[in-house]
Amino acid sequence: MKNISKLLVGILFSALVMAPSYAGEMTVTGGATATYTTNGDDASSGKNIGISNELDFTASGELDNGYTWKYQVQLDGTSTANDDTRLEVGTDMGTIGLYVSEGGLSAELAHGVGALGVGFDYVSPSTFVHSYDVDGYANVQYHTPADLLPFGIGVKLGYVPNMNNTTMVSAKESSGVPGTQAEGRTMTMAQVTAAPIDGLSIKGSIAETGDGTPAAGTHDDGISANLGAKYTIGQLSVGYTEGGYQAATGSATNDVTVYYENKFYGFQFDVNDALSVSYNMDESDKNTRAEVAQAATAGTKTVIGMEQETLQLAYTVGGATIGIADVEVTNADYVSGKTESQTVISLGISF
Repeated sequence: MKNISKLLVGILFSALVMAPSYAGEMTVTGGATATYTTNGDDASSGKNIGISNELDFTASGELDNGYTWKYQVQLDGTSTANDDTRLEVGTDMGTIGLYVSEGGLSAELAHGVGALGVGFDYVSPSTFVHSYDVDGYANVQYHTPADLLPFGIGVKLGYVPNMNNTTMVSAKESSGVPGTQAEGRTMTMAQVTAAPIDGLSIKGSIAETGDGTPAAGTHDDGISANLGAKYTIGQLSVGYTEGGYQAATGSATNDVTVYYENKFYGFQFDVNDALSVSYNMDESDKNTRAEVAQAATAGTKTVIGMEQETLQLAYTVGGATIGIADVEVTNADYVSGKTESQTVISLGISF
């Protein structure tokens, strides 16, 4: 995957040798969701009312050689002035994209099932460890053209030149964020999608860090991979994703390895055009393995399995979605015996 960076840079500069563009147009889209949340976890913060916001300012146009362009700034934080940003150029050879905190390629949510959102990604009082993703950093990507490959296959390649740079950097500005690079300086990532038959979608991804500076003699690059599928027949959808994650170990002690094995699946039934119900089970095992010590006959390994069950119901009427999600977590945050629960009642409006 280390050659991906050279490929992306070459395609980028080839695509950017262009004439000036025609005048574009700008649109504003977004949504707002109000929630009432009750917590029943071991460290509960009680009941809360919140309102989330998401505004997308999108400008797009066409160059006089037929290439297209799109620029987008997304405001979706509670105190963010300039958040997720992208600049994409569409060519006959594919799409080149420059992203900051955008352009996620990880396939941990490939199962895509949830009346309100996909399982733990919609709501979880705990933290699941599942994968690397380029959208946590400033990154550059290449996407193959639509309909280029059979069976609806699409390929996306991503490259992060500096994993210390996780925030917006203005044009011509270099990142001044210091870092030891112990857990990797760069990241390369690939995503493959396919739709071989009606109703079936498949998605896989793999990511690897590189160019790290080991802290203690040896160094293992971080790696993660996910593969999942979703199948819809009539009013029923089922989905399953399996994956693994191991962080770079340059800053860790050499005789201990920590890695995660994950299984996420769910079922969704659309009762009618307005009403949907779903069930998700998310399982994540944290494996901690110590190598064989001197004079010992075997190493040690411990496994803590975290599980989250999520029930969701969504009712859409007049452009608004009313929802309820109920969550139960065992061994929350990979702490044995810790339980958490959460109920979220929501009203969402898109515009």
